[in-house]
Amino acid sequence: MPQKTSIGYLKIIYIAIFVILLFSFFVWFLIKKTKTPNLPSSSDKNEKFESIVTNIFDHPYIPTLLKHKEDNTMFPYRLLYDENHKVIPIVALSAFFRNDFDRQRFDDYTKNGIKIIGITSYKTFPKPISDSTGDQETMKDTFPYTEKIKNWLCCFRDPVDYGFTRYNNLIEISESDFYDVDKTTDLPVKKYDFIYSCLRDDEQNLTCPMDGWNAINRNLKLAMACFPIMLQEFNLKILIMGRSNCGLEEKYGDRVEILDMLPYNEFQEKIRESRFLFVPNIFDASPRVVSEALIKDVPVLMNKTIICGTKYINYQTGELFTDENDLRYHLRRLLNKYNSISPKSWWKNNYGLSKSGIKFRDFLYNDPEFSSILQNLKEVHFF
Repeated sequence: MPQKTSIGYLKIIYIAIFVILLFSFFVWFLIKKTKTPNLPSSSDKNEKFESIVTNIFDHPYIPTLLKHKEDNTMFPYRLLYDENHKVIPIVALSAFFRNDFDRQRFDDYTKNGIKIIGITSYKTFPKPISDSTGDQETMKDTFPYTEKIKNWLCCFRDPVDYGFTRYNNLIEISESDFYDVDKTTDLPVKKYDFIYSCLRDDEQNLTCPMDGWNAINRNLKLAMACFPIMLQEFNLKILIMGRSNCGLEEKYGDRVEILDMLPYNEFQEKIRESRFLFVPNIFDASPRVVSEALIKDVPVLMNKTIICGTKYINYQTGELFTDENDLRYHLRRLLNKYNSISPKSWWKNNYGLSKSGIKFRDFLYNDPEFSSILQNLKEVHFF
């Protein structure tokens, strides 16, 4: 009898151990399944920044660069990182120095082994701004940018006019090249024929000045000259982002809808809801909104005199016009081919994060000054 009792106890112990092991495995499985992977999110810049911080390139000054980024004191410099999301010891200067602090940082970066390249992404930079939006600091800026910086990503069709010489290594790359096609599969309802973005210049939003920074850069004057043709003659509907109190709603009624500045994701949704993007801009160095439209299969009607950006426009992606005098011709062409073109397919074949990242890396690698940094890398991207 005692022998049977001890055997019974052993069975109970074995069963208890089995249950504990089974339960432990189940808990381990749940934790593993629900654990958040340590990958950067393309839709959350803060998460992306944290991911890059944990993958630091082996250079003693990188933590200082990251501190500048966290403190929001990086502009007019841009951080760069590789295909593995590691910040690299190269920065891109994207605009004029605003003060002595920016100028001093140029020397600090150079002294600490940070390579500096240039990119033409702000108006006519590095050429001094000549229109009314140039402030006294930038208009009087005498720093020899093209002499101090050899390698440039340049979007200008005529670089010599902007101060570049044979000393400079140039390649046609814009920050707006680094977009992948929109992977959204749901087809949005098209509520508008055109979308046009020109944010307000009056902080109190009481007037509609024509000489403000946004009005000049988004060429509101030409847009206003085109609206009667687009809205009255062609009976189209346009969404205008950010520009109220211009008398447009009173003049055109429900052919015009005006919204204030929206959060980024909501603005992107408004682009999806539009058939075309209207870009009458001139003093814009390859506006990113053009890329944001094309990757969503939204064609673009663009001013052919814009300083950068016409490289994106061809039969498959839109039309180029000059002013209100040739607008009708190009507007008809655009409307007639709308159902037979695919800007998104064209973009996928020519641009994108990886394609542009490889091109960027290879350009810099050809300069011996950068080859040791980039020899084991495949791509370079903007943060």
